[in-house]
Amino acid sequence: MRKLNSYTFLSLNGYYKDLNEDTSWHQHGEEEAKFSETSLEAENTLLFGRTTYEMMNSFWPTPMAAEMFPKVAQGMNSAKKIVFSNTLKEAEWENTSIISGNIIEQITKLKQTEGSDMTILGSGSIVAQFSDAGLIDTYQIMIDPVALPSGHTLFNGIKATLNLKLIDSKVFGSGVILLTYEKQ
Repeated sequence: MRKLNSYTFLSLNGYYKDLNEDTSWHQHGEEEAKFSETSLEAENTLLFGRTTYEMMNSFWPTPMAAEMFPKVAQGMNSAKKIVFSNTLKEAEWENTSIISGNIIEQITKLKQTEGSDMTILGSGSIVAQFSDAGLIDTYQIMIDPVALPSGHTLFNGIKATLNLKLIDSKVFGSGVILLTYEKQ
């Protein structure tokens, strides 16, 4: 059975993006890039909502990404990717497929198949939906030392209390803290 993990970065006040969809406040320095490189070595299938997919697709396949973060860009581009969307008809980014319709049902089935584990990157509305359905096994939350004036919270709209157990933590030199939780 495949595991489903979530990886999201948050501001100190709990926002994963501001009201204009901006995430440029996230600290992604050399140490965080090394962490991303190591994470991509697991060869998990990467999952995105449409908005996050479009943001990632606008950066990682570019020459700028290859110059700034060569190993992360290579890993992101070569990884198998799934985007959840009822509006996208075609995925431009290599190794990407689209899932539409009842995504809860489809991921529940996909978790039962053989294959690599899956990691949701960002995609707060997807995280909230999958959390409510009890589908996420592990949450990695990277907290940046910044407070935003407004934004979107990660678990906005969940219908039930989500109890988590801290299983690991890491402090980066930049002040970024990575917390890893599993559901109880």
